[in-house]
Amino acid sequence: MNSPTLQRYVRTETLIGAVINAIFSVLFVFLIFSGQSHIGMTGEGGLLIDSVPQGLAIGLMGAFFPSFLTRKRIKAGQVSIESSAQSASKLPAHPFVRALLFALASGVVSLLLFVLLSAAIGSVSFTQALILKTVWGGLLGGMVSYIALQFALRDYAA
Repeated sequence: MNSPTLQRYVRTETLIGAVINAIFSVLFVFLIFSGQSHIGMTGEGGLLIDSVPQGLAIGLMGAFFPSFLTRKRIKAGQVSIESSAQSASKLPAHPFVRALLFALASGVVSLLLFVLLSAAIGSVSFTQALILKTVWGGLLGGMVSYIALQFALRDYAA
C-alpha cells in the first residue's frame, strides 16, 4: 500500500480536497459575511455558529468524494493496491453513509476549535475572518480527505 504511485495518488487527492474546501470556504465567507467590517466570534451571526455547518460540509464532501472515487477506481483497476494483512475498518461500506460519520466528527472538531478561538478573540475583521475560514477549510478538508482515503484504500481493496 506504500508504492510511489499510490503515495502520489493519496497526495494528489488530499491536495485536491484541501484546495476545493478552501475555495468553498472563501465563497461562503463572502456569501455570509460580505459587507460586515467586524464579525463577532460568538452570537447569532458569529464565526462560532458558522463553524458547525462549515465543519459538517467539509466532512461530508471531504470524505464522500475521495471514498466514492477511490472505490470506483479500485473496481475499475485504475488504482491498484498491494494485498494487506490489515482487516477492514468498522466504518460503513457505503461512501455516503461513511461521509456522514466524517461530517459529524468534522462538525465537532470545527466547533471545538472555534470555541477555543472565541475564548481568546472577541471579533475579527472581514479580512481576518476570510483568512481564518479559508485556512481552516483547507486544513480540515485536507485532513478529512487524507483520513478518508486511508480508510477507502484499506476497506475497498478487500
